[in-house]
Order: sequence, then structure tokens, then C-alpha cells
Amino acid sequence: MMSDFVDADVVIVGAGVLGTSLAYHLLQRRAGSVVVLDEGAPASATSGAGAGFVGLWGAGYADFFTGDDLTLEQYGIDFYRRLSADGADIDCKTNGNLFLGTNYTGWSKWVEPVLRHPLAPEGTRDLEPREVAALTGDVIPATSVCGGVLHPGGIQISAGRATRALAARVRGMGGEIRERTKATGLLTTDGAVTGVRTAGGPIRARSVVLACGAWSAELLRPFGYRPPLLRIVATRVISPPSGVPDTMPTVMVPDLFGLWLRSHRGGLTWGNGDGYSPSYDLDDTVGATSQPRFPELVERLSTKFGPELRKLVPVHDTSIGWWIQGIPCMTPDRRFLAGPVPDVGGLYFLGGDNEAGVTHGPGLGAMMADIVHGGGSNWVDPSPYRLDRFESGAFTTEREVAAAMPERR
Repeated sequence: MMSDFVDADVVIVGAGVLGTSLAYHLLQRRAGSVVVLDEGAPASATSGAGAGFVGLWGAGYADFFTGDDLTLEQYGIDFYRRLSADGADIDCKTNGNLFLGTNYTGWSKWVEPVLRHPLAPEGTRDLEPREVAALTGDVIPATSVCGGVLHPGGIQISAGRATRALAARVRGMGGEIRERTKATGLLTTDGAVTGVRTAGGPIRARSVVLACGAWSAELLRPFGYRPPLLRIVATRVISPPSGVPDTMPTVMVPDLFGLWLRSHRGGLTWGNGDGYSPSYDLDDTVGATSQPRFPELVERLSTKFGPELRKLVPVHDTSIGWWIQGIPCMTPDRRFLAGPVPDVGGLYFLGGDNEAGVTHGPGLGAMMADIVHGGGSNWVDPSPYRLDRFESGAFTTEREVAAAMPERR
């Protein structure tokens, strides 16, 4: 049995957007004392490398997301808007999400479904090429595309600033965030998790939540549970200022190998699949540090995609001023992992962001707080995210996870 004496009611490992959001919502629910641990600092890993797109991806763009995911997505949009209105400096811009086709094949396969989706948000509209040019301030001229669709309610934020703002709110609510505190293992009593080991000593807790993404497998290994995750190294490029207007919506161009593009301090920040790689195609240093450094992905992005991007954006600077990389984690069905770890009392897992953690982070944090504090959630159905939806041992390698993942439409 666990002793009545604990250092915290809940210990969360990982101070990214998922971990800080969970801590915020636990404190909001008066769930007791909350401690968040991070080997670095809030947003020092993958969350800090996020592009900051927040949108209703389940309304036609990402067909593996459903109505439940849309609820989480809308919660995230509303949450960040409130956070910004309350004075948090998260660089929130409410310009909408713009989906573009550069040819009619791309339009019909990826963009038209956004326009026709039965859950398309109010105000969704079809744009002619000249309207795309006007909406982007001629960053993308009419000659570069065959049309677009606008979700007017989408926003963009600084993912790093938003995570740090959440961390500040957690501290302001009485929570504790211990920076530069690496979790080296988990404490157990009678087979249940009762805390976390750190270099500075043990921290006893009633519940432990792993929200450390690509760095979670080692902590779970002693329990014989391997989270079905594929680690992806993703590159985000920032181009020098070139007069890009702050009013430009976020831009998604799926027929250009998943290009995403947005304004950033007068310049552009962008990336696509050429700057991504599964961990198994890289060396063993993936995950060795909080932020990976694989310049070969940047070189590939520049040489393979740079010329195509200049066709889409012929006037503004698209060169690589600087770059950053993170490690989002994918799951076999592209859905999140949120809930108790099977057959291990006191231990929970929140991860499998599928490169959509910034959008879904506030909603997942709220749902997971209900699960940890109350045993379930009446606000959104958590069953699609249960860890035990996959058979134990079904995915023993990251390649097997990749092979199971459904292709995007």
C-alpha cells in the first residue's frame, strides 16, 4: 500500500504544451498539489519547435480526426484566444486557416473536401486565385494557385510562448515546475507507481503522468509496456523579414508534400515533408537531446523543395535564415494516447501528438485532468484515446507503427 505521505498529489513528467496544459486544468479543478518536471525548461523541446497552427483540422483536412477531435480543436482555439485576451504574450493572430491547391488534382483530393465537409465551420468559403492573392497580401499571387478554402476562425500562436505562458499560469495557481530536473525512473510499491526518481532525490505522488513524448519509452520499459509511437524529426525554417503582412492567414498546401506556411515577424516560417524523417532513417542521436540537430534534413528541404516554394512565393524571401527541429510522435491510427497505462496502477500517459499537439493540447489537458482527478470525463468521450485500444506487444518497432498508419486522404 502507498503511504499517506506524498510530496505531490500529481507529478507530471514533461513541461511541453501537453504537460503544462494538464497541470493548469488539474489546478483549475482543485485536484491537489501538482509538480511538473522537465529535463530542461518549459517549451525547451518539441513544443518550442511547433509552428503554432491552431485550427479545425477534423473538418475535412485530416480525415482521421472526428467530431470528438473537433471539440478538442475548438476548445484549443477558444482557450488561446482567452489566454491572449487575458494579457499573455503568445503572439496570437486570428487570421484564419487557408487551404490551397496549386493544381486541380490537389484541389479535388485535399482542398475541396474541406469546403464540402458536413462539419465545416460557419463562414467557410471558396476562394478564387485573385482572392487568395488579396488575402495573403500578394505573398501568394493568383498565378501560383487554382483556388483555396478559408476557415475564418483558425488562429496562429507562438507555440513556445504559449507553453511558457501556461507554465507561468501554473506557477501563479500554486503549482510547481521544476526545471532541469530529469526523471530517471519511477517509484513503485506493490506493482503500482508511487512517484518519480530524479537525480535530486525521489518525489512521492498519488498519480504520475508521463507527458514527455519521445522521451517516455525508457521510463515505461521496466513495466513491459512500449507505447506505440513513431518518432519523427520535423524541421521548421524561418526566413528573413521581407515585408510579409501580419494579416496573412496560416497556409496549408497539401499537394506540395504537406507544405505549411505562415507569417513570422515580417518574414515566413515554413516546412514540408522534405524536412521530415522517421527516427529509424537517422542515427542513434534522435532523442539524445531536447532539440535534435540534423542539418541533412535542412539541406534536403532546401534543395528538393526550395525551387517549388519560390514558384509559389516568387517575390518574398524564402531562404533559410535559421531553423529548428522537434520530435513529434505518431501513433498507428493517428489518434492521441491519453489515459491509464494498462495494468500499472497510479500511472497515466498523455502523448502521441501526431503533429497536432498545439491545437489539441488545451482540450487534451482538460480531458486528462478529468480522468486523473475524477476517473473519467463527461465533457468529451476519452475512449478513442485509451492506450489499451492496441493489443499489448502489437507494435514492437517504430517501423511497424509507420506501416500501420493510414495514409492521409
